[in-house]
Amino acid sequence: MTEPTAPRLSTGVTAVRRRAHLRRSLLGLAVGAVVALLLLVLRGTYLLQSLELKAVDARFRALHDPARADTNIVIVDVDNLSLDLLRPTLGRFPWPRDAWAALVQYLAAGGARVVGFDFTFPDPDLANLPADTAFAAASRAAGNVVQTLTFVRDLDTAAVRAQAGAREDSAALGRLRDFGYDVPVPANDTDFQTVVHPYRLLLDAARALGSINFTPDPVDGTARRSPLLYRFRGRTYPTLGLAVAMAADTARFAGGPRRLYPTALRFDSLKVPVDGGQFLLNWRGPYRDPGRRDHPETYRVFPIAQVLHSFEQVRAGETPEVPLETFRGKVVFVGATGAGLFDTRANPFGPNDPGVLIHATTADNLLSGDFLARVPPLVNVAAVVLAALLAGLAVSLITAAWWSAAAGLGLAAAYLALAFGLFGSGVWLDAAAPTLGILFTFTGGMAVNYVTEGRKKRQIREMFSKYVAPEYVAQLAEDPSKLDLSGRRAELSILFSDIRGFTSISEKMQPHEVIEFLNEYLSEMAGIVKHSGGTLDKFIGDAVMAFWGEPVRHPDHADRAADCALAMRDATAALARRWVAEGKPDIRIGIGVNTADGVVGNIGSLESHLVCAVIGDGVNLASRLESQNK
Repeated sequence: MTEPTAPRLSTGVTAVRRRAHLRRSLLGLAVGAVVALLLLVLRGTYLLQSLELKAVDARFRALHDPARADTNIVIVDVDNLSLDLLRPTLGRFPWPRDAWAALVQYLAAGGARVVGFDFTFPDPDLANLPADTAFAAASRAAGNVVQTLTFVRDLDTAAVRAQAGAREDSAALGRLRDFGYDVPVPANDTDFQTVVHPYRLLLDAARALGSINFTPDPVDGTARRSPLLYRFRGRTYPTLGLAVAMAADTARFAGGPRRLYPTALRFDSLKVPVDGGQFLLNWRGPYRDPGRRDHPETYRVFPIAQVLHSFEQVRAGETPEVPLETFRGKVVFVGATGAGLFDTRANPFGPNDPGVLIHATTADNLLSGDFLARVPPLVNVAAVVLAALLAGLAVSLITAAWWSAAAGLGLAAAYLALAFGLFGSGVWLDAAAPTLGILFTFTGGMAVNYVTEGRKKRQIREMFSKYVAPEYVAQLAEDPSKLDLSGRRAELSILFSDIRGFTSISEKMQPHEVIEFLNEYLSEMAGIVKHSGGTLDKFIGDAVMAFWGEPVRHPDHADRAADCALAMRDATAALARRWVAEGKPDIRIGIGVNTADGVVGNIGSLESHLVCAVIGDGVNLASRLESQNK
């Protein structure tokens, strides 16, 4: 038997479903809009800023590739081993400056492109002026040495320096201006009260000067960005990393910086992206990675004791431990990791790396042109709004809790994958706030669904579970729009059953015995109807009415109705035998089954009482068949 394609009696069902979908969609979008608004209001708070910065650190740790580090950048390290090895000849640190002269001479002889010191040499060594002169002479002869500046904002520090005899030398400050640039910057040039610069001979011998001021992230003190320029008394001075890069590639940075904007530092032929005037460090990796055995340093590191020993070997006519050609064309940073010689700087990889890594990374980014640029603020705002609204729309369409949770996590994972992918290409798109927007919207949407749709589902289950097949109850709970009160015509199989002579039987029993008798019998019959996939229409005293074919559609509904009739007959016989053995009345039933077209629909009110009923001549014929079946 094939299922007929019964036409709808009304097109209202489609409209009801559309209105329900529209209502859920608008509710989901409203939840997303509220979440997005809340996150945008809280976007500048410490919590959200900290979460975003931690997300940036996670991207650096996951995506960093030391192989991308410029192999022409190396570090000469004043490490603990060098301090121990050189103590017999140079004494305790700080060393005589002729040791630095020897280092500069060796690097220059090896053909180093630039040598940048991450040390300050502010005052002459009055006890060893020849060493000062030797260091300055070596620097002048090399012609590629970049020395450091430290700008001081604290007036008390300036007062202390004045009391110690370190008075400002107007001639030195005049020479210092030659290393600065006339660059308009969005900063107050009175921020710094004084500057610590190299002693005069070394100042005159320097190729360039660069600031080593540390500007940590104000949220958590981690090095993620750095100013490229500092303003002091009307002139602008580069950081050490920028000064070294400009000295290493004069063509690329010809003419020096021209203007600093909130989003870019402009040179004649180069635009360097910045964020709020600060350069975003595109980290290659930590100073050392213990997990990498073959090459643990991001940039190759040479202990200074090894280099100075090589200098002595060359002077003695021996083969040096570190060959001169090792430094050919290299950009060399001279820094320190020895205990007590450097301030630890937190970066995305850990809290204890030396500051020279910041300068090396800055120079690497500038020389390679591999920058990290943050998307405009409006793009991040749009990302929060779109992520939350998309999540709201998705949660409105997925009412099942587990599927909704899975969809929320999947959407959040997809957004994080996008943020990670862009970051690997040098684009910083906010990850924390949009991801929170997705998760919060799904959580809020699921809560709203539970309160609204969940309440309706519970009401439907409670109302229908006693009368309708479990499959239909589940369908109605998942899609309440199937509660079609307008009705439809379909081919159905209708069953009526009745206990023969029950009126006379009940008169011989006590009232409570009649109720117990009927309850046991009708419970058994109802279970058989539900098990066969039918819908229990009603109990009429001791009679049972059921039908098949709608609302749970089965092509074999006639067979199911017939099988149910046989099962009811057999179950009644088994009950009768047991009741007779217990001294109760014997019973027999009559059953009538008819297959015919009928009108089926839900009759009643969802708020009070609703039943799925069938109407038509086919119902009357089934009832007559049962009454004639004596």
